[in-house]
Amino acid sequence: MKQFKVYANPQGCHDAVEQGWSWNACGFGLFWALSKKMWAVGFGVLAVFFAIWGIAVASIGMEQATLIINVGSVVQCVIFGAYGLKWQKTHLESRGFEFKDTVTAANGKDAIELYLKKNAESHSGKPSRLETETGIC
Repeated sequence: MKQFKVYANPQGCHDAVEQGWSWNACGFGLFWALSKKMWAVGFGVLAVFFAIWGIAVASIGMEQATLIINVGSVVQCVIFGAYGLKWQKTHLESRGFEFKDTVTAANGKDAIELYLKKNAESHSGKPSRLETETGIC
């Protein structure tokens, strides 16, 4: 069981953010950011990697540039794992989501369901972010 912070926006959409280290953000990096609709982070990291790689290849050669990118990838994994969830929380707040409660659950979907049950809220036709395929929330 993990701790999750549950957020909701005025349209009735809910999202849950795990607390602590994020293995998903660590392992998938910019793809994780893009899946969370954090476009600036995802494309920004991609642009920085291409810029560093291009400069390194032009100045020190391909073999050393590959070493620099590999070390940079490890550093990126650690940074995303440590700060990814904080970035996700900030991104949700910038999209109008407000912190509602902290719950203990096995996963984000269960955390939202526990929150809704705990607060006797009904869906009343309004889906959580995890239940929508269209990304309206």
